[in-house]
Amino acid sequence: MELQPPSWFPELFALLLTGRDVPPARVTEAVRDLVAGRVDDARGAAFLTALRMKGETAGEIAAAAQVLREQMVRLVPVSGPVLDTCGTGGDDSGTFNISTAAALVACGAGVPIVKHGNRAVSSKSGSADVLRELGVPIEAGPEWAQKCLDRVGFAFCYAPQFHRGMAHVAELRRKLGIRTVFNLLGPLANPASAPYQLLGVGKPDLLDPLAGAIAALGTRQAVLVTSFDGLDEVSLSAPTMVRVVRGEEYEVREWSPDEFGLGAVRISAIKAADAKESAAIIRGVLDGTDGPARRIVLANAAAALWAAEFVRTLRAGVEMADAALKAGKPRAALEALTRG
Repeated sequence: MELQPPSWFPELFALLLTGRDVPPARVTEAVRDLVAGRVDDARGAAFLTALRMKGETAGEIAAAAQVLREQMVRLVPVSGPVLDTCGTGGDDSGTFNISTAAALVACGAGVPIVKHGNRAVSSKSGSADVLRELGVPIEAGPEWAQKCLDRVGFAFCYAPQFHRGMAHVAELRRKLGIRTVFNLLGPLANPASAPYQLLGVGKPDLLDPLAGAIAALGTRQAVLVTSFDGLDEVSLSAPTMVRVVRGEEYEVREWSPDEFGLGAVRISAIKAADAKESAAIIRGVLDGTDGPARRIVLANAAAALWAAEFVRTLRAGVEMADAALKAGKPRAALEALTRG
């Protein structure tokens, strides 16, 4: 049966084509229809592409995220506030899955983790892809994720199973093959409502809109990072642009590689061709292999520990993450996850 054109489409599409912002209430209406499967592919693609080309505002992003938050399957943290390291993706750097490795290390250091993620849409390897390659049963479902959180202190929330409506836009996103507003919503719709975040941002121009959206939605502390050399992670070869969101406000910072005391790491030294190679690199880090991959994971784990208020300085975060790795705790966490 052919879908009827949604009533909001002509007005919103016209606004976007002229570069004007969409009122948040209308974004809410549009996203509700999209995730309910009430919008045909042609109009859905037109809306998402036009919104991307115009540039999403903090208000538009927050309104869209609120729709996912209303409808998501929820986890209940029992051991204290949790941290998420879900990012936007889209930095086109081709590095291994640094944030996934950093999440495992932060877990090993004692931070409860609820990592929200999906398979790759516009990159070579998403967090779900690499965890699956590492032997984690990512599609075991919400009950499994809750058990992992309770038993291991680490839960992976495979986005399609916690946001059922996303199935209605999954194929459209695959066909488009570009970053859309939905890439920005994963970090803002954590199933455990994670009060702490380390959020890698693929493009510098998205830092302030995302920080503004998180501030509008409310958080205990979120740290958004993108580096001057193009990583959507903390970098050790260039300064990192940082936004620190606390409650309803955020501040601008910049971290230099020297603050971590780890030495420089070139992007060319931490690339991975696919999920299989990324998983092999992560296994090496967890097994104690020294080198560029270990150092970049330590830097990002330190940032995660700082974001979660476990440490006061980045150097202290490096030391805590290093101690966890040497004790084999992140590897033990991964092994527990693979057992289901």
